[in-house]
Amino acid sequence: MKFCNLASGSKGNCTIISAGGVSLMIDDGLNIRDLEQRAMAANIDLSKINAILVTHEHSDHVKGLSALVKKYSIPIYCHDESAKYLDARAAAYVNRRNMDLPFELGEIEITPFRLPHDSAYNLGYRFSDGKASVAIATDLGCVNESILNYFIGCNLVMLESNHDIDMLRSGNYPFALKQRILSKNGHLSNDECAQTIATLAASGTKRFVLAHLSQDNNTPELAFEMTARALETAGFSEGRDVFVETALQYRATAKIILD
Repeated sequence: MKFCNLASGSKGNCTIISAGGVSLMIDDGLNIRDLEQRAMAANIDLSKINAILVTHEHSDHVKGLSALVKKYSIPIYCHDESAKYLDARAAAYVNRRNMDLPFELGEIEITPFRLPHDSAYNLGYRFSDGKASVAIATDLGCVNESILNYFIGCNLVMLESNHDIDMLRSGNYPFALKQRILSKNGHLSNDECAQTIATLAASGTKRFVLAHLSQDNNTPELAFEMTARALETAGFSEGRDVFVETALQYRATAKIILD
């Protein structure tokens, strides 16, 4: 199984998972020009994408869909509650199915799971090809036991590390917006992301990608350092026992191969 994040943040999100000749895109919040440039740089052929899986309807996750499906005619898998908010061009490509149940596309088993967020319906995804598993969870206000269970046993987990709590509280966002971000239906802080990663490292997961960092209330250095400290406290050395990468807004991650 191969993993590559092309963009992560409030200005656009897109991730590619591939295995056994099947390539899946999770969200597309990039304009078609940026998407094609990122994909080319990462040696990803967009004409070979078999399906697009949508997490939720917020624009940074879906605003690129219309142009993408118009050019490449890729089917979209999206929960009905989120599909209501897609424009007509993108909605015409939605494959109507029950997105609360696991399903398979080629050799990849896909397990959607609900995430707490202030959207119509927000999904995380777990992918498995029988040899490796990857879980993706961005835009969530908290990690409960049910969500954690979808991460357990994965080779790689991509998890939101949205904000530094002190930066958010002392920043210039309106009070109501700060409260929304800090709520259980908002975004995950560096602290909670780091503690979750330490728990998962103890269960055997070795690779992590920090995602959806706020450009106003976080830095890649802060997010990484918080996670590295939590891992060290739990008895793991980042770069030796566990490997952490930070997904960025304007640059793709390296392609990660899992087996």
